[in-house]
Amino acid sequence: MESAIAQADEADEAAVTRLVDSFYDRIRAEPRLGPIFENAIQDWDQHLQVMRDFWSRALLGTERYHGCVMSPHFGLPIEAVDLDRFLELFRPTADSTLPADTARRAIQVAEAVTQNLRRAVK
Repeated sequence: MESAIAQADEADEAAVTRLVDSFYDRIRAEPRLGPIFENAIQDWDQHLQVMRDFWSRALLGTERYHGCVMSPHFGLPIEAVDLDRFLELFRPTADSTLPADTARRAIQVAEAVTQNLRRAVK
């Protein structure tokens, strides 16, 4: 069943918050990715806010995020298969929390980030 937000015409900050919070709920529950993130993130509230800022910039054009989305992932024990699983969790989360056009853009951004990370973990 599609969520109400997926039916809306435009994304907003509430949709970005739902995307980030829902996605990281899925990540934290995932048997392999959950422990990787739990070990790497000391302050979940801060991390989630940074991710909300990143996605707000990527999807809504705000100026809240300034940084490198790649560098925090360097040094984590991630493999190419983990990046595949990341996308398997992200795609349905985007589809269920964002309007259709925005979900497609979010998925494209996530695929680009994981593609860059894939080059780094080889």
